[in-house]
Amino acid sequence: MIASALSGVAQSEATRPSARQLLDALDLFTARHAERAHQVRVRVADLSIRLYMPSAAMADLYAGRLGGEINTCTGTDDLHFHLGEPGSVGSPDAANFASYQSLGPDFERLAGEAGLIGIVGQPDAYNNPTEPCTLFNPRTGVGVQWLTSLADLPPWDAGSPFRLLIHWATAQRGSRMMHAGSLVSGHRAMLLVGGGGSGKSGTTLAGIASGLQTVGDDYVVVTADSVPRVHRVHQLLKQDPAGIKRVLGPRELEKPLALNWQGKVEIDPELYFKGCMAESAAVVALVLPRIARADQTTFEPLRPQDLFHHAAASMWQQLPGAQKSGFVFATALTRRVPTWSMSLSSDPFEIGIAVRRFLDSGVS
Repeated sequence: MIASALSGVAQSEATRPSARQLLDALDLFTARHAERAHQVRVRVADLSIRLYMPSAAMADLYAGRLGGEINTCTGTDDLHFHLGEPGSVGSPDAANFASYQSLGPDFERLAGEAGLIGIVGQPDAYNNPTEPCTLFNPRTGVGVQWLTSLADLPPWDAGSPFRLLIHWATAQRGSRMMHAGSLVSGHRAMLLVGGGGSGKSGTTLAGIASGLQTVGDDYVVVTADSVPRVHRVHQLLKQDPAGIKRVLGPRELEKPLALNWQGKVEIDPELYFKGCMAESAAVVALVLPRIARADQTTFEPLRPQDLFHHAAASMWQQLPGAQKSGFVFATALTRRVPTWSMSLSSDPFEIGIAVRRFLDSGVS
C-alpha cells in the first residue's frame, strides 16, 4: 500500500507528483514508521513532542540534545516528528524516492498545494550534504525528515535536531524560532543576535562560566507574550577550541575533543556548569555583540532597524519558510524590546560580570 502510494511519484520527468500522492505518502509512511520506530518524548517551548527515530541510540542522542526525555504523562502530544528511510518501512527504492529530491524548489510549491510546509535540499556541484526532504502538516502537527539513507543525514542535524520542524510548528502558533544566543540573570534575558563570528556563542559561554544561565546559544523560540519570552530548544553549546580553552582552561584540551563539521566543539553545558540551562525567561534586551577586544565591555543603545538589519540575514538563511510572518514578528519584537550594541573585551570573565551588571540594572 505504501509502496504504491509512493511509487506513484516516480513517473516520467514530464509528470510531476500530485499533492494527493504526497499527502498519501506522508500519511502511510508515518503510520508504518510509528509501529517500528524507537519513540521518545521531549518538551520544547511548552510543546510536548514525540520523536520517532530509526534506532535507540539516535533516539537517546536527539532527545538529550532537546533537553532530555520526559516520562510524565501529559495527555496527547502536540507534535509528532519522524526521521527515517522510506525504504525501511516498505516504501519504494531510492530511485523512486529520489523523484522528490529532483523537484528542487518546485517541491515547496507541491507541499503548499497539499496544505503542507516542505523543503528539499539539493547537493551542490561538490556533492556537499544538504537538507533532507522535510515536511510538516500544520493541521495534524506531524512532521517528517525523509532520507534515502541515514548516511545522507547532514552533519549539522544532530547538533540542532528537527530545527526546521520546530521552526515551522512554532511559527504556526504565533511564536518564532530565532538564530540567537541568550544569557539570563534571575528571570531576565538578553538575546544575542547577529551573523556568524559576531561573538554570540563566546559571550554565552563567558556568561555561564560567570554564573549566569542560558536558554541556548544557537536556536531559541521567542513567544509573543505581553512581555516576550525566550524558550529553550536545544541543550548544546558550540564553540571553537580556542574559546573553550579561554573559558574552561587548558586542562580541558588535554582530552581529545571531537570537532563538528564547522571545526567547533559541541558540549552539553550542564556537564560543566550545573544548573546553567534555563527553560524560559522574559526578554528585556536585544543585543548585537561585537568583538572589540576592548579593556572593558560596554553597551550602547542601538536603533532597532540597525539591529534588525544585522539579525535578519542569518534568520532567513538558516530558517527558511514562514518568512513573511517572521519578518512581521521580528519587526514587532525590535520595536517592543530595547536594542543595544555590545563591544566585547578580551576577558571572558569580565564579559560575564558586565552582562550580569547590565541585566541586573533593570534595563527596559
